Amino acid sequence: MDENFGVENPLEKVEEELRELEEKEEKWEREEHKQRKFNNWIAVTISVYAVFSALSGLQESQITTDTLLEMDQAVLLQAKASDQWNYYDSKSTKNDVIKGLSQLVPALQGDALSKQNVLNEYQSSMKKFDSDKTTLQKQADDLEKQRDETIQHTNQLVLRHHKAGMATTFFQIAIVLASVASILRKKLFWYGSFGVASIGLIYLSSLLLSN
Repeated sequence: MDENFGVENPLEKVEEELRELEEKEEKWEREEHKQRKFNNWIAVTISVYAVFSALSGLQESQITTDTLLEMDQAVLLQAKASDQWNYYDSKSTKNDVIKGLSQLVPALQGDALSKQNVLNEYQSSMKKFDSDKTTLQKQADDLEKQRDETIQHTNQLVLRHHKAGMATTFFQIAIVLASVASILRKKLFWYGSFGVASIGLIYLSSLLLSN
């Protein structure tokens, strides 16, 4: 008859506890391996997001510079056009004065030849002023056309700047979500970063295709 019948064997208890510890350790190692693998994927994902964010940020900075240059150019063209119109108005005023004087020539004292010479001189001046006015008007119109084209281009740059800014913002949000996923060990945030980054990629693609 077994003398240990009904009595717990200490050795068996120790062995059972060791098995439980080994199982827990193996489970922990498996979880850690899965977490390390998950973190590696997150690191790669964040790196990709960072590259796209840097690209859109670079585009945003370049577009900002181009926009400022175009705005300066538009202001300069407007100033030049205004100068041409002022010059045009000055020529018009002089032309009107000479035209008025030419109408007074017949009433002046003197011989007919002298009057005709004065009248011819006035008429010559009026023709020159008319020619100058035509040239000035064309130059002013051309400058205003260039100004309008520059403003239109500036508006396009503003739209592209908005796209670049939105792309950068969405990529940065995606980086934050991926980082939170790593800290909290929640794949849901990682998957969410894919959706946010996809929106950023749409903006970036639209920006690059609009070049």
